[in-house]
Amino acid sequence: MWPNRTRASSSGLSRVVRQPCTVDRVGVPETDTRSDAKTFQREVQLRTAGGLTVTDITDEVQEAVRESGISNGICCVYSPHTTCSVRVNEWERGFLEDFAAMLKRLIPVENYYAHDDWDRRTENICPEDMEVGNGHSHCMSMLLGSAGESIPVQGGELCLGAWQRVIFLELDRERDRRWLVQVVGV
Repeated sequence: MWPNRTRASSSGLSRVVRQPCTVDRVGVPETDTRSDAKTFQREVQLRTAGGLTVTDITDEVQEAVRESGISNGICCVYSPHTTCSVRVNEWERGFLEDFAAMLKRLIPVENYYAHDDWDRRTENICPEDMEVGNGHSHCMSMLLGSAGESIPVQGGELCLGAWQRVIFLELDRERDRRWLVQVVGV
């Protein structure tokens, strides 16, 4: 690998210099298995209840990992919707209630959202969104960060902590949704 390194030149301006990088090979197999890598992908449909809804999808994700036949690699779980998210966290009712309450305090539904102002919005118009605004849902999704999670796979199993679960979060109204799981490895 040749990472970029920045050095100041005599003019005081910075320039990028390519330098070799050493890689610690501890734990890396000596045989090159890249040509043996496999990819498995599945799409799963679900109907959400709307509002701020959470669904535990851990068992379905683990089933996809097993079906993939991949023993060691990475499992990516992704929501292709702008008002949904996939997260890894504890599945405990108290925490989930606290989390929902926090999001509602930070991003109240009743606030003004330019996204919902049909007198000024001119792009990406969805007629069904005009009935009930969802600017707050988009803001919640952005606050949560990435639309998916990457989970290591070892021995054909997800490497989750003791209390960790894979959670699909619906931040908008009731509707049909989907999530994707992709497993890559050997």
